[in-house]
This record gives sequence, structure tokens and C-alpha cells, in this order.
Amino acid sequence: MRLVELRGIDVGALARRTSVSQAEITSVLKGDEPAPSLVRRLALALDLHASDLFVVAGMQVPDDLAPLDPTAASAVGWLSWELTYLPRAAPDLHELIRAMPQQPRPPGPPPSTPPYRRYPNGAGSLVLRLLHNRNLNWLGAAKYLFGIGRRDMLSASTIGMIGHGRKTLTPELLAGFAAFLDISPHDLHALTGIDLASAGRPVHPDAAEVAALIWNARRLTADQLRQLQDRARAMRHERADELEPHLRCGCPGHT
Repeated sequence: MRLVELRGIDVGALARRTSVSQAEITSVLKGDEPAPSLVRRLALALDLHASDLFVVAGMQVPDDLAPLDPTAASAVGWLSWELTYLPRAAPDLHELIRAMPQQPRPPGPPPSTPPYRRYPNGAGSLVLRLLHNRNLNWLGAAKYLFGIGRRDMLSASTIGMIGHGRKTLTPELLAGFAAFLDISPHDLHALTGIDLASAGRPVHPDAAEVAALIWNARRLTADQLRQLQDRARAMRHERADELEPHLRCGCPGHT
């Protein structure tokens, strides 16, 4: 309902855009759980990723909308170094992601949600579930919060505490997460009730590109992400003269 109000869409217009009755739209806006098919239509009408709207609705993300390979989460996180410190890395790596062929979803049922990722309702849990929808685990989220969001370096366990409501999701933290979530600050304000206007601190200049890159990387397998990691490390060697000495790779033969 808050997302609809933010966009200034009335019930009649939303019903027409989603091809359902006004009565059905009204019941959903009052809190009834929508049919999965309606969530997909609502996402299109609201200009949101469909899987994100399933997260917002507190519903299971359908398999066809979930990240392709959950085992790739660690690799997504490890890309944060090059994306943070290496000049021009974000557009170059993003181009490589877009060029990678689409692989089939790994066989077998999707893994069940581990107990430590079963969060209570709240603003922090919503943000963590949106991060997981980008195939980011706690450690990966901490790395991007520091490098792209330019906030304090938090431990992975502290990220988990935000999801479980044991650490407050402040405007500063939400603004840092927003830098790589590919969701507008206005939408995050509407969804969490937290005003980002007071956060103030600037984010990484490539934040928008990195957010799009993370989103598009969720369609890759772990093997493809490892190829991307290899290319990122090679770029770090090739462009060593563009880095401060303390940021250069310490591999033998590369100083």
C-alpha cells in the first residue's frame, strides 16, 4: 500500500494495469496475501523486480525468480575489492557479466532457509532478505557496505544482528545498504519507515553500476562467478600502476 501511495496510483488504475478486479486489489492493499501471479503483475505496475516484491510481501520467492546458484554467494562478495578500489572495474566487469551465456538452473530442489536466516518481521529483516535475494550473504553484505556504501566495517555476525533486530538499522546503515540494493531510497523509506535524508555521507561514485552488476550476477553459476573473479584479479595486476602502493596485489611477481 505504501509503495502504491508513493507512486500516486489509485485502486482503479492499479486494477487496470494488473487486469484484476478493484475488489481484489483493495483486499491485497488491506493486507490479504496476493496470488503469486498478481505479485508478478504488481511488480511490473510498480516498476520493481518481481522477486523483490515477493520479499516485500513476505512470500517465498518462486524458483524461477530466485538467484540461479546459491553456492555463488561467496564469489559475489569477494568481487567487492576490485569494484571498490580498482578504477573502471565496475563497467568492465559488468560488461563481462552481460556477455556470459545463461546456464540452466542446477538440478535438485532449492536449499531450505537455514535457521540463522529466519528473521523476525522488521525493517532490518526486510533489508537482509532483499540482500539475500541478490545472492549476498552476511559477509558479502558487510564488504559492500564498507566499500560501496562507505560505512563502518561491520562483521558478518553484526550484519546478521541487523536482520534479527538485535542491532538498530539506522538511517546511516540503510543509506549504505541502499547504495548497492538497486532500490530507490524513496521506496526503502516507504518500506522501512526510515528516512534516509539525514544519512548524509556520500557513497562510492560507481554505486549505481555496482548495484546493477550485483543484480545481474545473480543469474550466474558459481563457476561463472569464479571466472569473473579470475578476470578481476587479472585486472588488478594489469592496472597496478593506477593503485596506491598499499592497495596493489601482493602475489609473487606482482608488486
